[in-house]
Amino acid sequence: MNSITNFKSNKGITLLTLTITIVLMLILSFSVTTNTTQYFERKNLTNLETDITKLKEEIDQYYSRNKTLPVINKYTNTIMLDKDINDNENYYVIDLSKMENLDLDFGKDYYSITDTTTSISNLLDIYIINEATHTIYYPKGINAEGKIHYTTMEPSDILIQNVEI
Repeated sequence: MNSITNFKSNKGITLLTLTITIVLMLILSFSVTTNTTQYFERKNLTNLETDITKLKEEIDQYYSRNKTLPVINKYTNTIMLDKDINDNENYYVIDLSKMENLDLDFGKDYYSITDTTTSISNLLDIYIINEATHTIYYPKGINAEGKIHYTTMEPSDILIQNVEI
């Protein structure tokens, strides 16, 4: 009888307590993972916006001085882009070597280009510009907010901006 009493008086973790603890840990880890993913997506999107703003300023200055765009080669792999309706079919790789003191987070494939006479349309981590609208695109895209972003403006915003100019 004494051994039965000792057995019942032992305190320990019950299966129910263990199950509740595991479920709570899973919920917390899912929440942290989701928030972390959203944070990095927003950070990448902000970096893309910053890059394109810097490029736009530099290209505007270059164009004012030289009356031409700082480009190196035509880019034809544009099927995936959300293009502005005012874009023509002439997209070009932006020549980053003509930009002064430009520190970008993306566009690293540009530095792997060794011969500008060969096709570079398979590169995705570069910046391209449309000849007609001067809209800057990032063909690799940034996945954020449930969508892939190739530029900083929606096509309707680009249209409004071009009408106002």
